[in-house]
Order: sequence, then structure tokens, then C-alpha cells
Amino acid sequence: MPPAVVSFQNIRKVYGAALSGVRGGVVALDGVSGEVHEGEIVGVAGASGAGKSTLLRIATGMLRADSGIVRWCGSTECPPRLAAFVPSHAILHDFLSVRESLRYAAVPCEPYGARRVVAEDLWPARLGLAHRLEARVGTLAPVERRIAALATALQGGPSLVAFDDPLDGLDPAARRELRHALQVVSAGGVSVLIGAADLGVLAGVAHRGALLREGRIVAWIDPRAAAPRNALELAVGAPRVAAARLRRHVAASCRRDGAVRVPLADRSAEEVLALCREEGIRVLRSRVVTEPAARWTVP
Repeated sequence: MPPAVVSFQNIRKVYGAALSGVRGGVVALDGVSGEVHEGEIVGVAGASGAGKSTLLRIATGMLRADSGIVRWCGSTECPPRLAAFVPSHAILHDFLSVRESLRYAAVPCEPYGARRVVAEDLWPARLGLAHRLEARVGTLAPVERRIAALATALQGGPSLVAFDDPLDGLDPAARRELRHALQVVSAGGVSVLIGAADLGVLAGVAHRGALLREGRIVAWIDPRAAAPRNALELAVGAPRVAAARLRRHVAASCRRDGAVRVPLADRSAEEVLALCREEGIRVLRSRVVTEPAARWTVP
């Protein structure tokens, strides 16, 4: 397994404990443990006030935990430019172009101009923003604005990027576009820590997910397994023979009621029906059903 870029053990954070008139303070995090490995996408889901933003800020070194141990690549101090934090509503100047925003973000991160041009064009090209470099930030679509904010955070070459609620409030098409951008960042070796209000938005992007409630992690899940899955259910004349033929191409199974079920993870329903025709299987009826989501794994 790749090394951990950031790990935290039993961290606790309380707001307002030292203020007069506040008894005990507000507990944001209470004994949270976890780690993010190199190139991994880890999601943290929870309602507003569950402690997501606090955890992301501690992971990037913006906040200090009141107790517990946080290590960045084995060090108890966060090295400069190791981590970058992108808030849920990243503030970008509307009157600047995307290229100017990238240059503005690179100024404190890269004092030598020779390498700045390389960093300026690298991530926009990877994230699909190359054709929007001269566009004003104020004219960008919401998903393009978030991708631009992600690209600016990557100008310093961080090993970890924490993005607070990047997928919330977007339509399905925009979510797919941003998920692809996050996967490109992960494929480039950068670890990604994202916050989300709902577990469902983590499916298809996060390798692991934590459910945070009242400052505590109550469950670790595999978002890919926890998401509902579609399958094609076929009514055929000889179900056992048909399932055996289809298993040459897909993971088909024969149910007790005689129906043949084929998961639609990698193939569409039309492609499965085409396989049936190729194998000489006569399909009497077909329908797409949704299989129940898997259970969460509680630590």
C-alpha cells in the first residue's frame, strides 16, 4: 500500500472552550482517527456541523488539534506547500481570467518564474480547462469555477488537496465532470480529501468514505459497494444454459425463480441483449432492476 501522506490518531478539537461564558465549548472533533495514502481519494460525509471542514483544515495544517497526533509524511509538522485547502465556496476574482488567477496563485508558491509557466499550463490541460484560460472567472459555469479553484490550489505542487463540499449543489452532468477532474488529480499522484453532505455523492469517485456524526466517525464504507447497482433481469427458456453461455462474457447468475441476472457495471442493457443474440439465447422478457446497496463496515 502507498505511504500515508497524512494520518491522524484520536484528534480532538473544541471551539470556544477558553471563552468566558461558554461552558465546555463546542466539540467539533472527538477522537477521530484515519489516514490518506498517496494518490488516494478519501471522502468525509456528514451533516452540517458534523466536523467535516474542521477535519479537512487540520489535515492540511490550517488548524491545530487540541489533542491527538497528526503526521504528514511521518512528520508532526506540516511541511510548507505539502497540502492545499479549497473551501466550499472558493473566492476567485471575477474580473481576472483563468490564466491570471493561476499566475496569482503561483506567486507565493513558486518564487522562480522559470518553473511557473510549466505549472501554469500543466493542470489546466489535464483538467480540461486549456480552452478556458482566457475566459473571465465571472463567466465560468459553476463546475468550471470549481475546477479552476482546484487548478489554482495545485499550482504549488501539493501532495494533498482537501476540497470542502466540491460536489454539493451540482447537477448530475456537472458532478460527473468534477468527479473526472478529481480522478485525474488522483492519477497524478496527488492525494485528495473531499467533504460531502451526502454519502451518495461519493459513489464513483472516492476509494474510501467516512461517515462523520457529531465529531465522531461512526462508519467506514466503500462508496462503490454502498451505491445502488443496476442489473438486467432476463426471462429465457433455459435459464441455466443461458447463464452458462453468458458467463463467457459477463458475470451472469441464475436465480431460484428461473431469471438470469446480469450486473450492468461495465456493459449497458443493449450490449447484454446483443450478447444474447450472439449466443443464440431467446429472450422472452427483460427489465432493469436496482440491487440493494451493500452494508457499511463499522470499525
